[in-house]
Amino acid sequence: MQIEVKNKKQDFFAVITDVDIKNISNTNFVKIKQTLETYGVVVLKNQNINDNQQIEFSRKFGDLEKALEHDKLEGIQDEITRISNVDQHNNILPVDSKKVIYDRGNRSWHSDSSYKSIPSKFSILSSREIPDQGGGTEYIDARYALETWNKKKHKPSLEDLKQQICQHSIVYSRMVNTGDIFDESYKNKMPFVKQRLIRTHPFTQRSAFYVGSHCSHIVGWDIEISRKLIKEINDWIMNSGEIIHHKWSNKEIVMWDNRRVLHRGTYFDESSARRIMHRTTVAGDMPSYKESVKL
Repeated sequence: MQIEVKNKKQDFFAVITDVDIKNISNTNFVKIKQTLETYGVVVLKNQNINDNQQIEFSRKFGDLEKALEHDKLEGIQDEITRISNVDQHNNILPVDSKKVIYDRGNRSWHSDSSYKSIPSKFSILSSREIPDQGGGTEYIDARYALETWNKKKHKPSLEDLKQQICQHSIVYSRMVNTGDIFDESYKNKMPFVKQRLIRTHPFTQRSAFYVGSHCSHIVGWDIEISRKLIKEINDWIMNSGEIIHHKWSNKEIVMWDNRRVLHRGTYFDESSARRIMHRTTVAGDMPSYKESVKL
């Protein structure tokens, strides 16, 4: 098993070759998990898998989340989140369809499932069909942003921020980046949830900002003041370190650690190009606000 680190300065983004997750040894699985927790993003090249094989591999990391209703497709397992502009009849969806508009929200920087009371650990995304142009995924290191925060002028100190709790919501984030797309029933099922502004990773014991587009405001602060600060933090994450753009290959897996990494999808021609991605999501252990923070 070969491991190549793309951003050695930040210990960020690794590519693994010469491994087959369908027939993986316990030793190689442990190496993959440690690589993921160390570098935040791991690409697994040449993985020709189906949904059952993806689910079986993903369960080695822990319990899996069930897909949200907007991410499901008739006939596939509940553990599969389908990010696609192709319907159950294998036809490209209209660009104004609810699913395409909903998925367009993934083009804003975010951490998967931060809008859940127990946020996710890992996302495991498999490319099943990709466009010739566009449709990539970008990744940025929120740990590096925190560790370079003191270089920024006119900032609150990390000591002032480390105990702050934020409210996250997918209804809020989609309202901002795609419009008012949810009905009242869905909004009632998806209330704001509390998350720490800063999280300490249990494996590396290094901390990262935990924000992204689902992060609305800081509890106990004036909403507009706190949203201004959250935007400032998000902007710093984007500008402090290198954004890595991943151009997908067919039959490839990319995994990332949502406790450290923000990501977003990139534009492609939804009217003519097909994109089918299947994600499994490893559930977290507890609400983040119950975690301790170490700086």
